[in-house]
Amino acid sequence: MCRIPDIKIMFSIKNTLLLVLLTSLQSLYGQPGEWNNSTSYSTGALVVVIGGTSTYIATQLVPANNTPPNTTYWTNLSVAATALNVPVETVPSLDTATILASLPNAAPDANSTTGTSSTSKFLGISTRGLVSSSLSMYGGITVLGTTNKKVAFMGKGQTMLAGGVTNYVGDPYIEIYKQTSGVWSLYKTNDNWGDAQGSENLSTVSGSTGITMPAGASEAAIVLDLEPGNYSVIVKSKSGTLQEALVEAYEVASPTDTSRFLGISTRCPVSSSYPAYGGITVLGTTNKKVAFMGKGQTMLAGGVTNYVGDPYIEIYKQTSGVWALYKTNDNWGDAQGSESLSTVTGSTGITMPVGASEAAIVLDLEPGNYSVILKSKSGSIQEALVEAYEVN
Repeated sequence: MCRIPDIKIMFSIKNTLLLVLLTSLQSLYGQPGEWNNSTSYSTGALVVVIGGTSTYIATQLVPANNTPPNTTYWTNLSVAATALNVPVETVPSLDTATILASLPNAAPDANSTTGTSSTSKFLGISTRGLVSSSLSMYGGITVLGTTNKKVAFMGKGQTMLAGGVTNYVGDPYIEIYKQTSGVWSLYKTNDNWGDAQGSENLSTVSGSTGITMPAGASEAAIVLDLEPGNYSVIVKSKSGTLQEALVEAYEVASPTDTSRFLGISTRCPVSSSYPAYGGITVLGTTNKKVAFMGKGQTMLAGGVTNYVGDPYIEIYKQTSGVWALYKTNDNWGDAQGSESLSTVTGSTGITMPVGASEAAIVLDLEPGNYSVILKSKSGSIQEALVEAYEVN
């Protein structure tokens, strides 16, 4: 997964790249649906009444024709914001169980297993793509919940040699950015992982699930204790030659931790000979519905004109150590039934593709390891987004 402030932040910093970053990260937040009097709603549903300005959450199963602010079924999100001591606009980005737990007389979310051993969630993300001194790879994550999450960020090159990749970045460098009140600012940096001090050194969490130590001393890594919110990691290279790198972000915590990753979005350069590879791990005991996307034209709104015109994605699944092709998608509108992105519009993190030729598919995944490969039909190096988001 790759470049610019979405996971994506730009940094020269050029305004166009920064705009892309902001545009990408805004997509991490879902919008409540418009209340429909003929629809029944499950516990935890978010709605806005036509012509209104307030957002409401269903505190129990809501039969049709029960419009907010009917307090038997609905509570204004401002109540949760006060209880959680966060801005109202932040509440929709929190997990449903956390919101409901803050409200009096709310039923538990029947679709949530937060805080139990059956919780399934993303363990982390890893994206392989091209970088150079002029083209960086941008990875973005959102931490949901109300508690801090310890996250290991890594930028690797030499580690890929064991997998047969010889054209790797010799000295990757990472920058971590944090969004505060809508403003992105540099939070932490690392050039050589061994230089990180104290609890920020990767050696303090070696052996944790998902953590593979860098093979080379010049690879980058840092461990940070993150508040819920939006973060971006940028992998840079000091070489003017396009070479391959990995950008990774893994949680260092128990699978019962109430804070979690919402998803990953990476912007990176791709071509017909250099795809982008994104990997996720679903941790837990229950299935998780995940939306995979490969975008190009969507970035035009952020000022990116050299985008992949017709991205194509392949999803691979690992079974008993063997990787096999699981699903494919070329044009998101071709996905059928529950696999169509249109069935989950309005879910947190889901931004519909702008172009019909962009790719997307929704899959109900068992816990395990998955990889999404974004391909381009063009021989030219162009930019693309590869994304994976959990679906509420």
